[in-house]
Amino acid sequence: MNQRKSRGSSVERYVLSLLRDRGFAVIRSPASGSKRKDPAPDLVALKNGVILLIEVKSRRKTGHIYITKEQVAGILEFSRKSGGELFLAVKHPKLLKFIRFQELKKTDGGNYVVTEDAIERGVDVDGLVRYVESKFSKTLDTFL
Repeated sequence: MNQRKSRGSSVERYVLSLLRDRGFAVIRSPASGSKRKDPAPDLVALKNGVILLIEVKSRRKTGHIYITKEQVAGILEFSRKSGGELFLAVKHPKLLKFIRFQELKKTDGGNYVVTEDAIERGVDVDGLVRYVESKFSKTLDTFL
C-alpha cells in the first residue's frame, strides 16, 4: 500500500474510533475510494436511528479540497438509497472538522470543492454528536 493510501486509511480509522468512543456504531467501507461500480462513503455511523455517511479527506496543509463528480454522484446515490445524511470529514494537522455535503460547491468542470471557509465553519466531533442528539431529543411539550 502506498504511503498516501496508508495515511488515508489511518485517518479513517482515527475518525471511526472517535465516533465509536462517543456511542456510535460505525462501519468502515473498504476500498471506498476505488473505482468500484457502487461507490460508498468511507464511514457509515449510526446512533439512535440517525445515519451519518462520512467521506474522509486528509491534507497536510490547509486549503480547498476537491472531489470528483463521479465520487460525489456515487455517494449521493448511496445517501438517497439509505436515507443517511452526508458529511465530509476533513483532517489537517491539529484539526478535524465535519462539513455537511450541502457546503460543497460545483466547479466549472463539474467536480466539487469545499472551501477553506466552509471547513472553518464545520463542526468538531463533539459538535457532530450534538447535531445527532438534537435529531432525536424531544422537548417536554411533545409528551403532553
